[in-house]
Amino acid sequence: MGMFLRRGTAPHRTRMYDLTIGNKIWLSLNGTPWEWRVVHQGLPSDIYDASCNGTWLLLEKIYEARAWNSTAVNTYESSDIHSYLNDTFFDLFDSGIQSAIREAKIPYRQGGGTGGTDQSGANGLLTKCFLLSGREAGFTADTGVYNYVDGACLDYFSGTTTNDAKRIAYLNGTATNWYLRSPRVNNNDYALAINAKYGGLSTINATNKNGIRPAIILEPDFIVTDDMIVV
Repeated sequence: MGMFLRRGTAPHRTRMYDLTIGNKIWLSLNGTPWEWRVVHQGLPSDIYDASCNGTWLLLEKIYEARAWNSTAVNTYESSDIHSYLNDTFFDLFDSGIQSAIREAKIPYRQGGGTGGTDQSGANGLLTKCFLLSGREAGFTADTGVYNYVDGACLDYFSGTTTNDAKRIAYLNGTATNWYLRSPRVNNNDYALAINAKYGGLSTINATNKNGIRPAIILEPDFIVTDDMIVV
């Protein structure tokens, strides 16, 4: 059973930073409860800015299918999906949760797949809601499609293989490809995605509609209970 999130005194209190990797909590989006999985606690590695030091949550199911970008350009910082997640999607949370979501500087590939540069630490991308990178989802360098250092493996994905069912996610009950924020290596128009069938890497034109599983980083001192949901 998932756990519910609120501030303040509550029975059976547990702070976010005490939750075990893999635990689920419930957060509402536009008034509807959605499951979120704890995928990391604290900083994944020393390439992350201190603003990333919190409880990492990943939406358990795919929220919807969207294009990564309206044009075939795989520059994440200027992409439609980055704008959407930090505007329209962020506004789906109620104000109490919005105030608990950290504005973090995450590692990313600035400038896209061709001619871009890896950015991390204080030079990371400022964001509140974001897609995972290939590294965060447990992939290591694959010179054929991906060799950037745009993150580090989150604990939930530690030990996953190249094709791993742990990454498979569902949209309305159907396994569906879901986008990562990493661009394809030496390419300007394809982004990485998780393959719906095998849980491995796929590369997809940025204009195609595929699933999104947003991630957020919450303040670690929030309280979770087993008897309340924030709506």
